Amino acid sequence: MDGATGRIQGRDANAGYANIIRSFHRRYLKRTTLFSPAGIRQKVIPLKAATDAPGPNRTCPAPDALFAVVRVALTIALFGGFLGATSQGRAGQPFESVGVTYGQAKVIPGEFNGDLSLLPLAPTTLGNPKTHRPRLPGPPPTKFQSPLAAPSAPQAIAGPSAPMPSPIRNFAGLSFNDTCGGIQCGGGWPPDPNGDVGPNHYIEAVNTAVAIYNKTGTLLTSFEENQLWSGVGTTPCNGNSQGDPIVIYDWLSDRFVLTWFAFASGSGPFYQCIAAAKSSDPVSGGWWLYAVHMDPGTPGSPPVGDINDYGKFGLWHDCLYMAANEFTPAGAYNGIAFASFSRADLYSGAPLTYSLGYLSPASNAFTLVPSNNQGSGTNAAQPGTPNYFVSESSTAYAFEVRKFTAGTNCGAGGTLSAATNVSQTTYTFEQGAIVPQPNTAKKLDMIDDRIMQKVQYRKIGGGESLWVTHPVGSVSGTTAMQWAQINVTGGTIVTTPVQQQIYAPDATLYRFMGSLAVDGQGNMALGYTTSNGSLPNFPSIAYSGRLETDPLNTLPQTEVQLIGGAGSQTNTCGGGPCDRWGDYSAMSVDPVDDCTFWYVNEYYSSQSNGSAGNWQTRIGSFKFPSCAGLTPTTTTLGSSLNPSTFGANVDLTATVSGAAPTGTVNFQDGASSIAGCSAVALSGGGNTPTAVCHVSSLSVGTHSIVANYSGDASNTASASSALSQVVNSSGGSVNVALAANGGVASASS
Repeated sequence: MDGATGRIQGRDANAGYANIIRSFHRRYLKRTTLFSPAGIRQKVIPLKAATDAPGPNRTCPAPDALFAVVRVALTIALFGGFLGATSQGRAGQPFESVGVTYGQAKVIPGEFNGDLSLLPLAPTTLGNPKTHRPRLPGPPPTKFQSPLAAPSAPQAIAGPSAPMPSPIRNFAGLSFNDTCGGIQCGGGWPPDPNGDVGPNHYIEAVNTAVAIYNKTGTLLTSFEENQLWSGVGTTPCNGNSQGDPIVIYDWLSDRFVLTWFAFASGSGPFYQCIAAAKSSDPVSGGWWLYAVHMDPGTPGSPPVGDINDYGKFGLWHDCLYMAANEFTPAGAYNGIAFASFSRADLYSGAPLTYSLGYLSPASNAFTLVPSNNQGSGTNAAQPGTPNYFVSESSTAYAFEVRKFTAGTNCGAGGTLSAATNVSQTTYTFEQGAIVPQPNTAKKLDMIDDRIMQKVQYRKIGGGESLWVTHPVGSVSGTTAMQWAQINVTGGTIVTTPVQQQIYAPDATLYRFMGSLAVDGQGNMALGYTTSNGSLPNFPSIAYSGRLETDPLNTLPQTEVQLIGGAGSQTNTCGGGPCDRWGDYSAMSVDPVDDCTFWYVNEYYSSQSNGSAGNWQTRIGSFKFPSCAGLTPTTTTLGSSLNPSTFGANVDLTATVSGAAPTGTVNFQDGASSIAGCSAVALSGGGNTPTAVCHVSSLSVGTHSIVANYSGDASNTASASSALSQVVNSSGGSVNVALAANGGVASASS
């Protein structure tokens, strides 16, 4: 499909349209089916019966709305009412769109408690297991019709210094035919492979399953998306997951977040399912489960019936930020949804404060990607710093950067600024399924019209940058990855990049489906898919990079394969070729050393798998030898008086062990900082400095106190174990002597 116009490429338009219609019918006309551990269908049951009863280890939230699930046929006509409304700006100028978020009813969470490896079988919506997901087109680009500039040649690599480092870990991720929790893992094409890394785990998600590994590559557990939500509430999150999964790790709270969208009918309602880990243990520590209604139709929010497609996320110091492309039930582009969700609420299990905003099609915005904080302590995004949403302009050769300033606790009153255009190197216009593969005429979709996830925020040496990448056409006729570093120091968006490049080190390989990340020293790694029509260049996974000291605008740390593919994707989907590939991939940095990169993408391990559409994914890690990494720290917490009485002075002392750590400690009582103790500076020097919180205001009862060390340029952030501080009534104990007649003879305290 032509991603910009909705036209079918290389095939009869009517036949192509019919195939898309069949594909979407298969995508959205679902049966609710129970599976045995072997994945054998046992019986078809009504959806209501499947979702009424809570499963084990779960509690149900109060439903935010009661609705009947009506199974209707969805016909997504990609050619009807294409834009609904458009706006034409002057060439090279951003569209002046300012958005405001509006508060929504708080979402009461459900929860899962227990070990994820013990998840029960769940009702799940599986129709035709060979599901193709056509790409929905955004607003048609106009910059290629303008004589603004001729395409620029890719910058030459000036004196390659060395190949990229070889993988440290290199192991198989999920595949289409794997079994996850007794159910087939794969949910169609493309697989949407992505993941993120924490101190002890790597979590991968695909359409439509999740796997958790330890960092040596051992699979700890896997499950189908619907299993996590089974029995929780009556929203589509319970049983009607539709994919677009995202995994994201929070450097500031040591928590993982999982999210995907869900709906039971092609006409809605449409939901975003957000799961937040209760602790640093994603396997057995439990999860809070929030089902967020995304098409409420209230003033300033997305219209009723609009689907929140291709949702992208970023974690920040205050909120979880989101943006999604909006499409009508007829498949017409209908603007942008953007949102903020309270991090404090997500991790504490409180009713979720959040707000939604909406940009109409006249904004011409498409695929806004929120920035994602990488780093901790003074190297993290600091309070007061707005989040940045980045998109690829459709009217100019530019990255569009918008500031999102959240409302109170991420609720109502957030503002999304007008776009600031940051210039980029011009490129040739390529679109749709143009990437060749060996031994077949079938080609792959490069997804040319959008920024790839994640937009990484890095603060190094006081400078603040956004790092972005997306696929473009190159003058050689192949596809290439354009990447850039955008300066946003102090909240000022500089309109000329610090550096940028169209990375095409040769004229033979196509490079697309990329993702990048930057380590704590400023070194960058870019991962992507490579392919061309000649043997042995099957679609493969590769990565390149640069050291912080390398010449600007270059990736002289040259390309290395994570794994070479051994098959082309030649299966059919919905009566036509499967041209969708990836949809996205994910490069991350390990929070333990702030040096090790982790990457996940898709490939085929054999032509038989490629012919059957049995995709595989691969997960690997590597690091630059020059990156020394941060010193791990441990934080311990003690109390001067425990139990204490109400009003008594208590000294809570945090001791941080590391390499002469500096920085601050945030003392938290549950999910909230203790007044006056949110940023207590370490003192005493040496390798075990301390921070003391003087408190006398704790209420009567038992308090779970945690000390969170911020980290610094040389030491990792860390958190103490929870301390149970018991506060008794100030009245003390009372001794009572009873008279013979039952009256009080005497009393003392």
